[in-house]
Amino acid sequence: MVNGKAKFIMIQGTSSSAGKSILTAGFLRYFSGRGVNCSPFKPQNMSLNSFVTEDGFEIAVSQAVQSEAAFKKPLRQMNPILIKPSSDTEMHLIVDGKHFGNMNFRDYNRRKDFFLEKAAVSFEFLAGSNDLVVIEGAGSPAEINLFKYDIANMGFAEIYDIPVILAADIERGGVFASLYGTVKLLPPKWRKLVKGFIINKFRGDVSILEPGIRQMENKLKIQCLGVIPYIKNLHIEAEDSLNFKKYRIYGGGAANGGDEAGDGRLKIGIVRLNHISNFNEFDPLFFDERLSAGFFDSVPSKADEFDMIIIPGSKSTAADLAALKNSGLFDYIKRFEKSGKGIIMGICGGFQMMGERITDPHNLESAAGIIGEGGVSGFGFFKTVTELSKEKILASKKYGFKLNNNVCRHFIDGYEIHNGRTFFSKNYSGGDITSDIFEPAAGIGGGGFLPESGILSILSEDKRKIGTYVHGLFCNEIFKDFIIESLNKSITNEKNENEGEKNSSGYGKTGRRSYEAVKNDSFNLLSENIEKHLNIGLLKCIAGI
Repeated sequence: MVNGKAKFIMIQGTSSSAGKSILTAGFLRYFSGRGVNCSPFKPQNMSLNSFVTEDGFEIAVSQAVQSEAAFKKPLRQMNPILIKPSSDTEMHLIVDGKHFGNMNFRDYNRRKDFFLEKAAVSFEFLAGSNDLVVIEGAGSPAEINLFKYDIANMGFAEIYDIPVILAADIERGGVFASLYGTVKLLPPKWRKLVKGFIINKFRGDVSILEPGIRQMENKLKIQCLGVIPYIKNLHIEAEDSLNFKKYRIYGGGAANGGDEAGDGRLKIGIVRLNHISNFNEFDPLFFDERLSAGFFDSVPSKADEFDMIIIPGSKSTAADLAALKNSGLFDYIKRFEKSGKGIIMGICGGFQMMGERITDPHNLESAAGIIGEGGVSGFGFFKTVTELSKEKILASKKYGFKLNNNVCRHFIDGYEIHNGRTFFSKNYSGGDITSDIFEPAAGIGGGGFLPESGILSILSEDKRKIGTYVHGLFCNEIFKDFIIESLNKSITNEKNENEGEKNSSGYGKTGRRSYEAVKNDSFNLLSENIEKHLNIGLLKCIAGI
């Protein structure tokens, strides 16, 4: 049973992307900013964006973000079950922060009671150490075909009699129909748990909504807590690829929303893989005034479109490599490398692709028929071979960054999540690269480098090709500076240079914007809008505070 002092509230949505993750983060910042000891919790999450805690456990990035909003360190108990889809029917399952196995959704549903118990143990741990737990649901609670398998929404709320607030996204249209239909589809035992609703992302005069809101309150016998407006300049890291629409996607012009070529900024193209993972790690690039960054998924019309190409991580490396070959992007990237201009960087799965070959001795991806017995050929930028392995390497730590002469001069933050190990191929004679430019710092950040884990990172002699298993590098200003220096760019922002040392948005003389400032400003902006536009008295009453 849970701590009798702990209070709970659960944010569910009428659909995916209704704003559950953002509202949860906003509630956590609001209450924690007022001295309430609170924590996020999501029983079950489905996302390819994950995070590694300090003690080496994997959780969804959304719960890591929410913990930051609550001024807490991420814990594995905040997201006990993480589903990482590997196909339309198969999943890579993380339970209690560790790889549990691969299974199909039918088998997963058959084991509902087991996974529900796992979620309950984590929840009770958090309830025992916090005054308030803000719980995020998943998708919609009104998926009538999944009621008997539900452990993410009402199925979990019922166990602890958790009050539920329903969020509806008005941008999608049909906001009143979605609210009414969602509540009415719930069985009576679940319907009574819904204590209020919020209309999210509204633009315009809120008085226009009043007649509809009053009718909803009368028909559903629950109260509206308020209407949250569409908030400009709000940045909360996306939970999964469904939110890709919020990112700038390359479509024939310059990166980052069609900025004119020749504006002096470094243009970075990030390959949008079909099974891209942890794409949120590139968010800092979008807030650096020296850079113009965007995703692209087709061959650019101009050969010199980018100064740098990044091949990101992938949940299905071999499948995405095959897709690059079929789309023409594989050949385009090879031509880019051969031109001798710009930088190519591969992270995790992208690093594996940059080598000569990827093998799959344990048939982790071979079942799809993509990898043959001898493996699949990569770009060949490095004389390396990657072996996909059953053991997942998880780490979150400090890394020593070797800038010059193999001397560690700076410590940077990063994390690792990978099922592969990369080694030099038999025909490698050495001398043309720097290996392990990011080395786990002994005694700093926990963990240590295991030689049997293979190569951690590679930098070519001309500094034009980088491969690494370390995620989160762009959150470190020293690494971004290194990239720009390597390209011999001298980029300044005259406007911000004339504005002084710092302004409220976190810009400095160089035109850089602190990513930490971006996130913190967004959390505070959410909190301010919650205080201004929601009935705080009703919210506290529902939560029992």
